[in-house]
Formats: sequence, structure tokens, C-alpha cells
Amino acid sequence: MTRADENLAVLRGYFDAMAAGGPPAAMPFYHPEVVLEVPGSHPASGRFEGHEGVGRFGATMAGLTDRSFRLTPVDLLASDDHVVTIGDATATVAGRTLTWRRIVVSTVRDGALDTLRFFESDQAAVDALLGTGSPDAA
Repeated sequence: MTRADENLAVLRGYFDAMAAGGPPAAMPFYHPEVVLEVPGSHPASGRFEGHEGVGRFGATMAGLTDRSFRLTPVDLLASDDHVVTIGDATATVAGRTLTWRRIVVSTVRDGALDTLRFFESDQAAVDALLGTGSPDAA
């Protein structure tokens, strides 16, 4: 098995765990020193460190979207250095639903997701939805 194959197995394992048991089941797939870098100007944007930070990010997203946020993987890609998730994201806030493409570029360290950088296809619409409850505010 190549390093790229091993990295892809980590990413697939993460999504399998999310599907089977939600965030608690997926937490072991994050490195203890994980860093999430979430772009934007909404309340869930920023830098989140460690398992506590991942939990805080998840709780913030759940609160903002009344637990409606979903990320459905479209493609999972891997190299020796990175794994990439190309996914369809959707969330409903205050009766307004937005669907967008999210790309997450991650590194893997010690068999776990280490640094995750999010890229949104329409950052202004995501900021508007999560900041004001309306994708039309962008």
C-alpha cells in the first residue's frame, strides 16, 4: 500500500465514521494537534485547534444551522502529502437553504487528519447565510 493509499484510507474512514456515528465516532480520525482553517466572516469561521477546537467548530455550525448542515463527498483524492475532499455542502438557516461546493485540503500525520483548510465555492453566500440567515444578503 502506498502512502497515498494510506492517506486515502484515513479520509474514507473518517467519512464512514461520520455516516455511522456522527462527530463522536469521527473524532479519532483527527490528530490530537489538528488545526481547522475555516474562511469567512461568519461566526463559525476562524482557526480551530485540537479536538476541543473541532468540537467547538461543530457545535457552532450545528447551532447556526439548527443541525441541518451536511457535507456529502463527491470525490476523495489523495497524494503522498495531501488528501482532498470535494463535497456538496448544504445548510438551512431561518427557512433559507443554500447548497454550495466545499473543498477541504488536508494533511495527514500519524494516520490522522492534521491540518484542514476549507474553500467555499461561494464564500459571500456562505457568510451571508451563516451570518444573517439569508443567502440573498450577499
